[in-house]
Amino acid sequence: MPGMPSIERHAFKVDGFDYVLVLREAGQITLALTGGHIPGRGHLFDLYREYDPFEKWEDYVPRIELFDDIDTGVNAFRLMRAVQGRMNGWINRARPSYFVIAPNSTRKATVYNRATALLARRIRGYQCQQIDQRFYFFRLATGATGQAHGSNDAREAADA
Repeated sequence: MPGMPSIERHAFKVDGFDYVLVLREAGQITLALTGGHIPGRGHLFDLYREYDPFEKWEDYVPRIELFDDIDTGVNAFRLMRAVQGRMNGWINRARPSYFVIAPNSTRKATVYNRATALLARRIRGYQCQQIDQRFYFFRLATGATGQAHGSNDAREAADA
């Protein structure tokens, strides 16, 4: 419904790892690693779930959500394609007034630069403005033609 906040949650797998992508208008898009196995280290659940001594057995929910930069060996470009496809569908369905994409580590920043440049080229009716390492996408007024990207460097990197 136009004017109403839109929230979608997508669960998917890439290279044997479980991810959840939360797309919400008027907020940041969130990608969380929720399961999988790191070779030589073990299952993510065993490595990262915090033990709560006050948790009752009937309240036990075997779940983790990792947002930090964890070196799992996943193909970043395969993950980027999976996320972009879901984002494109959400943008076309929900037509959010704006949304924000921001990396939470310097290592992810280069992948995010490329991903947002590709996204800005593929979606119509939005303007992308980069401020620091955050990318703000604003829906243009009805009748505006074309789209602008706030950073020529990001566009040139995507064309390379």
